[in-house]
Amino acid sequence: MTIDDLESALRLMVRRHGFVHVNRCLAEIGISEGQSESPGSHVGFSDVSSPGKSKSPRPKMSATAYVAKLNLPLDNQPVVVELAKRFESKDFLPTFGDIANFCQTNGLETPKSRTRSSAIPRIFKLMATMDSSHTQAILDAEMYSGPSKLGPIADAIRRNGRASKKDKAANLGKGDSRKGLIGF
Repeated sequence: MTIDDLESALRLMVRRHGFVHVNRCLAEIGISEGQSESPGSHVGFSDVSSPGKSKSPRPKMSATAYVAKLNLPLDNQPVVVELAKRFESKDFLPTFGDIANFCQTNGLETPKSRTRSSAIPRIFKLMATMDSSHTQAILDAEMYSGPSKLGPIADAIRRNGRASKKDKAANLGKGDSRKGLIGF
């Protein structure tokens, strides 16, 4: 059998069974035959079956799944579960900035990873220890809802804008020499 024949046969096996499985089988054959080289070492492939190699990353746990595993006091459980649901829908702590502010406010260390999922254990362990009245207040007042809830701030900006327009109109009516000039 020539190298080309071997390559053709291996391509057929890879199409039928997948690269990872064929590579794993070749590694097992190599071990049983006493081969010291891993399969594919001549062509730049790595041995995917080697122990100690990194595997696919762990799936990230959702806030609701994390809270379900916590041992919560019965009076606090429904509120913390609802906050976890809101966390998932980004109605509670929608950005990492909100999470960092929440952590700072509550004396927690800010997560080093700037992802929302990295903060789940930190936030909900704290929630599990909080008094139920405090967590209920967070839920009722929609505290820590972040920039997605800018209603009061937008109203204040709007009021400030109206006041500024009234002041300008009043100044223009008091003999301001620029009253009739446009763009100056």
